[in-house]
Amino acid sequence: MPALARAEVVLRATSAEHSAGGVTVTGFLFDMPVLFEEFVTVALREALEARYGGRVAGQDLRFLDLAGRVRMYPDIVWYRRGVAVAVADAKYKAEQPSGYPNADLYQMLAYCTALRLPRGHLVHAKGSGEPARHVVREAGIEILAHALDLDAGLRSLLTQIQGLASMITSTRAEEEVYI
Repeated sequence: MPALARAEVVLRATSAEHSAGGVTVTGFLFDMPVLFEEFVTVALREALEARYGGRVAGQDLRFLDLAGRVRMYPDIVWYRRGVAVAVADAKYKAEQPSGYPNADLYQMLAYCTALRLPRGHLVHAKGSGEPARHVVREAGIEILAHALDLDAGLRSLLTQIQGLASMITSTRAEEEVYI
């Protein structure tokens, strides 16, 4: 597309659409963190609800403080009989940010604390986060970091999600967090 035509698209506040139309583009841009988060949320919802029951809420609005001013949106909260029993957050990152290398752990600690859960799960794409088990000093809260191998193919990926669902429903600590 010539530069002038691209400028016209921007000035008219239009965008490329996947349908017949007047603007031809050579590709689409995907927000991989959002795509990964949505995939993990839907796949875990299907795995948990089908096999273990309950209800999975995505981007579930919760509050950190009693006044209800500090909003939190965990990617995945699993409820049984109306009570939160597990929390997970999907993270697709090329690398840890240099200024806040443990931000994901702090975020999960806040989720677990506010939901009164003894364990939380971080789900990374393999290569963007290392599998690990962290036990928070003085609180005893466990944060388990899991790594999904996105290069393994769809069938294997769905098997990994089933394994993750099994770990999320487990009441004991998992030493092995690789999926």
